[in-house]
Amino acid sequence: MGYHNRGFTLIELLVVVALIGILSAVGIVSYSGYTKSAKAKNAELSLNAINLGLQEYKSNYGSYYNSASSCSSNSGKLIADNVLNGQDNLSEQDFQFCINVSGSNYTIKAYNPNTRCEITLNQSLTVNRNSSC
Repeated sequence: MGYHNRGFTLIELLVVVALIGILSAVGIVSYSGYTKSAKAKNAELSLNAINLGLQEYKSNYGSYYNSASSCSSNSGKLIADNVLNGQDNLSEQDFQFCINVSGSNYTIKAYNPNTRCEITLNQSLTVNRNSSC
C-alpha cells in the first residue's frame, strides 16, 4: 500500500504567491489612476460651483470677486467664504483654487501642487486641463 502525500509542493505555492503579487500590483496601479481621475473631476465640479457663485456675486455687487487671484492654501477659503457664502469647504480637496479677473473676463483655476495638475474654467465655460491631469 502506497503512501499518498496530500499537500502542495513548494513550486505550486510560489506560483500562487507570484500570481497574487502580480494581480495586486495591477490593481493598485488601476486604483491610483481612478482616485487621481476622481479628484480632478471633483475639482472640476467645484470650478462649476464657483462659476455659479461668481455670477451671483456679480449680480449682487456689480463686479466679479477678485481677491483670490493667486492660488494658495488660503485662497480656497476666501473663495468659499465670499463667493460660495461658506457653503462649500474647498480646503478639504487636494486642489488650490483661485480666480483671475480682467474686466469682464475671468478664469477660475484649480491647481494641485503635488501633481502639478491645473484645471481652468473661463467665462465661456471652457474647461482646460494641462498634461499632468
